[in-house]
Amino acid sequence: MMMAKDDLRHHPYLATAANLSLLVVCGMVVRLAFYVENSSSFGQLAWADVAGIVSGGLRFDFAAIAYLNALWVLLLFLPVPQKEGRVWQGMLHALFVVTNAVGLASNLADAVYYPFIKRRTMASVFREFRGDDLTGIVGVELVNHWYLTLLFLVLTVLLWRAYITPRVRQQPRRSYYVTMCFGLLASALAVVAGMRGGLDPEQRPLHNGMARQYVSVPAAAVLVQNTPFSILRTLSKHSYPHYDFFASDAELDDVFSPRRSIVADSLRPARRDNVVIIMLESFASEYSARLNKSCSGTGCMPFLDSLMSEALTFEVMEANGISSIDAQASVLASMPMMVESIMSGQAAMNAFDGIGTYLKSLGYETAYFHGADNGSLSIDGFVRACGFDAYYGRREYANDADWDHHWGIWDEPFMQYFARMMTTMREPFCATLFTLTSHHPFQIPPAYRDTFPEGSLPIYKSIRYTDHALRRLFATARQHSWFDHTLFVITGDHTNLQECEAYRNDFGRMCVPVVFYHPTDTRYRGCRKGVAQQTDILPTLLHHVGYSGDIMAFGNDLLSTPPDSTEAVNYIDGIYQLTRGGHLLQFDGERTIGFYDIMSDPQLKANLVGDADRAGLCQSLERRLKAIVQQYTSRMSANRISLRTDSLFSNAPQQ
Repeated sequence: MMMAKDDLRHHPYLATAANLSLLVVCGMVVRLAFYVENSSSFGQLAWADVAGIVSGGLRFDFAAIAYLNALWVLLLFLPVPQKEGRVWQGMLHALFVVTNAVGLASNLADAVYYPFIKRRTMASVFREFRGDDLTGIVGVELVNHWYLTLLFLVLTVLLWRAYITPRVRQQPRRSYYVTMCFGLLASALAVVAGMRGGLDPEQRPLHNGMARQYVSVPAAAVLVQNTPFSILRTLSKHSYPHYDFFASDAELDDVFSPRRSIVADSLRPARRDNVVIIMLESFASEYSARLNKSCSGTGCMPFLDSLMSEALTFEVMEANGISSIDAQASVLASMPMMVESIMSGQAAMNAFDGIGTYLKSLGYETAYFHGADNGSLSIDGFVRACGFDAYYGRREYANDADWDHHWGIWDEPFMQYFARMMTTMREPFCATLFTLTSHHPFQIPPAYRDTFPEGSLPIYKSIRYTDHALRRLFATARQHSWFDHTLFVITGDHTNLQECEAYRNDFGRMCVPVVFYHPTDTRYRGCRKGVAQQTDILPTLLHHVGYSGDIMAFGNDLLSTPPDSTEAVNYIDGIYQLTRGGHLLQFDGERTIGFYDIMSDPQLKANLVGDADRAGLCQSLERRLKAIVQQYTSRMSANRISLRTDSLFSNAPQQ
C-alpha cells in the first residue's frame, strides 16, 4: 500500500488540529468585522465585556465549527485505506473550504443585516423571504460593502492556501486502523462536545440565549454568537418549548388567559366608525422629535408628530416583534412573536381570528394594501387567514412606472391609490395599509432626492419621504365624507437603525409609535399613562366599533384597561420580556435574569434582580409573564389560538 511522505506536520491528528485552529482565527476576524461594522450599536465596551466576548465567542465558534465540519471529520478519519489517495484528499480539501467559506459569508452578511433586525439571523429567514427575489439588493450590498466582500475573498483564499492535507505515513495495516479509529472516536466526542458546548450531562445544550451571560451589555450578546450556529441551531426547531409553570389550567387562566370578552363601547355613535390601520415600515420612536427627548436632530416625521399632538398616545409604546411579519400577526391578530415568527414558523397553518374575522360579523367590508409583489413575505395569505375580503398589491396597482425596483411601489403614489380605493369601499369599512419605501436600501423617488436632507443615518431620508407621503394621504382623505367618522391607528412595524444611545437596549429597541387618531371623537386625545403594544390594537378597535363577545387576544383593550394593568410582551434572542407598571422583567424560561425600573433607568443599566425592596413586584411580574408564555407556547403547539379550535379542544372528552 502506497503511503504519503512522512511529515509530522501532515500527521492526521496535527493537520486536523491546525486546520480547525485556522477556522477559530477566521471566526474571530469576522467577529471583529461584525463589531467594526456595527460599533455604534454597542457603545463603549468594558474590558470585562471584551474578555467575555472572546471567551464566549470561542465557545460558540467551537459549536459552529463542529456543526459545519462534522462530515469533513467523519470522512477524514474513515478507516478505509483507499481514501488516502490524491482524489479523495482533494475532495476533502474542497469540502473544507466551501463549507467554511459559506459560514464566513453568513457572518459577514449578518454584519450588514444586523442593523435591521438587531439579532443574529435565524433559520426562519429562509421561510420569511421564501419566493422573494433579493438578487438586486444582494448585488447592491456587495458593492456598497466592498470591503467585507474583499475580506471574504481574502479569508477564502487563506482557507485554501493554508489548508494542511492530512497524510498517513507508511505503517502496518493494523496500526493504520488503530490510528484512524482512535481519531474517529476522539473527533466524534469533540464534535458532540462542541455542538453541546461541553460534555457535562447536567449542562443544557448551548443555545443563543446563553450568549448574554458573557456580557453586561445585552446588545453585545450578538458579538458572542455567530451566524452559522444561530441558523443551524434553529433549523431543527419544530416545536414550541413546553412549560408547566402552573399546576392546573384553572390556575393558569386565573393569572392570564388570551380568551376574554369584549363589551361594546356604550359611548360609541349609532353609526359604526370606519377603521383605518396604517403600519409604517421601520418607523421607530427614536426618529420622532415628539417621542425622543433624549437626542437632538432625530425628528424625521414632522407630520406624524403633529398628528400625535391631536391624537391618543401612551407613555410607553412598544412593538411585539422585530420584523415586518411579526407586526402583521401582532396588529391584525393580537399575537406577539415568541420563539419564532408566526407567519414563517410551525404555527403558520394554525387557525387565526384576525380583525377581519371579527369585523365581518358587524357588516364591515375589509381590505389590505401593500405595494410589494403579491406573495411577498406571504402577507397576502396571512391576511386572508385574518378574515380580510381583499388584498391589493403591486399587481392590482398595475403601474410599474411607480416601481422602486427593489420592494414595490413608492409609498406616495401607493398611499394615494389607497385613499382612492377606500372611497370605493362600502361603509363601514376596515382598510389596512403597510408601507415599504423606508425599508432598506432606503431609496426614495428621484424627484425627491434633493427635497429631504440626508441625515446621519441612511434611513432618515426615506422616513422623511414616507412621512411626507402620509401627510398627503391625510390631505386627500380629509376631502371625503367618510373621514370624520373614521378611527385611524398608526404604528411602526418595528425599529431599525439606531443612533441614540438611549435606545440601544432591549427596551429602546422595541419602542415604536402606537397612535389612535379620530377627527371628531375627543376621547382620542392626549398622552395617557401606561403601556400600549401592537397587540392592543385589535381589542381596542373592537371595543370602539361596538363588538360584543369573546375574542382571542394577547393584548388589552386600552379604552377600558387601567394604566397600571397595561403591558407589553417581547421576545429577544431567547429571552421573554414583560413591560408593566413602570418596570421591565426579563425571563429566560427558567429564571428572571433582568428586572429594571424603566421610569428612572430606561437604558437598563441597574439590574434590580435581588433587590429586597422590590422582590414582591419582581415575583408578581415573573408570575404574570410565566402565564403569558405558557398560554402562548401551549396554544401555538396545539393550534388553540382561534375561538373555533379552542372550543373544539375545550369540548373534547377528557381522558
